[in-house]
Amino acid sequence: MIYLILAILFSTGVFVAMRLFERFQLDNHQALMWNYVFAAGTGFLMCKQFDTPTQLVAEPWFGLSLITGFWFIFTYLLMTASTQRSGVTVTSLSSKLSVVLPTLAGVVLFGERLNFVATLGIVLALVALVLVVGGKNGTMNQKDAMNRGDAINRVSTGGKGLLINLLPVFIFFGTGTGDILMKLTEQRNQGDDMSFMIAFIYFIALLFGILIVAYDLIRGKSKWQWKSALGGIGLGVINFFSTYCVYHAMRCFDNVVLFPVYNIGVVSVTALTGWLIFKEKLTWKNYLGLVIAIIAVILITLKP
Repeated sequence: MIYLILAILFSTGVFVAMRLFERFQLDNHQALMWNYVFAAGTGFLMCKQFDTPTQLVAEPWFGLSLITGFWFIFTYLLMTASTQRSGVTVTSLSSKLSVVLPTLAGVVLFGERLNFVATLGIVLALVALVLVVGGKNGTMNQKDAMNRGDAINRVSTGGKGLLINLLPVFIFFGTGTGDILMKLTEQRNQGDDMSFMIAFIYFIALLFGILIVAYDLIRGKSKWQWKSALGGIGLGVINFFSTYCVYHAMRCFDNVVLFPVYNIGVVSVTALTGWLIFKEKLTWKNYLGLVIAIIAVILITLKP
C-alpha cells in the first residue's frame, strides 16, 4: 500500500513540475530531455547490479523496454502541451481516466475478472472524459500561441486549433497504452530489483529526447537554455520514483484494482493542487465530470 500512496504523490508532482515549465519559461523539449537524464541517472544509482550488453539484449523485457522508452517521451510531450493549454486538472483527468484501457487489458490479456457494476464504471469513465474535455473554458489567442517555444505551442488557433483541443483525448489513449506496456514489462521482469530496467527505459527515452532537441537547435526553432536543466532535475527525480513505485505496486495488486485506485488518487490530489497553487477554475461540466469520474473508478474497483 505504501508504494501505491507514494506513486500517487509522485505522479501529482510530475503534473505540477510540468506546469511550472511555463511559469519559468523553460524550453519544453530541453527540460524533458534533462528530465530523462536525471531520471535514468537516479535509476542507475539505485541499481544493485548492472547487466552487460549481452545480458541486456537477452533480457525478456528488452524489446518491450525499447517501445516503452519511446512511448514515455511521446506521452510526456503531449502531457506538457496539454498541461499548459488546458491546465493541470483537465490534463490529469484525461490521463488518469485512461484507467479503462489497462483495466480492460487486465481482463482480456491477464485473465482478471470484472463484474457488471465495474463494467458500468468503465462506461461512466468515458462519459466523464467527454465532460472534462468539452467543459474547459478559455483558449489561448493566436499571438500567445505563436510566442510559445515548442512546436505544438506555436500552432495557431485556426484549423490546427482542433488538434490542440484534442490533446487530452490523445493523452487518454496514449497514457492507457503506456500503462499496458508497463504491466507487460513488469511481468517479464522476474528480478527483485527493477531499478535497472526502469533506468534503461528512461535511457531510451533520453535518446529520443536528444534527437528532438538537436533537431530544434539545428532548425533554429529554439536556443540552448541551461535553466532547462534545473527544471529537468526536479522533474527527473520525481518521474523516476513515480514509475518505480507504480512498478512495485503492480506486484501487489491486480490491474482491475491498482489502476482505478491509483488514477482516482492522482486525479483528486492534482485537482486540489491545481485549485490551491494555480487558482485554476472549472466549469460546472468539469465538476460534473470529476464527480462522475470518482463514481466510475469506485465502481471499477468493485471486484466480483
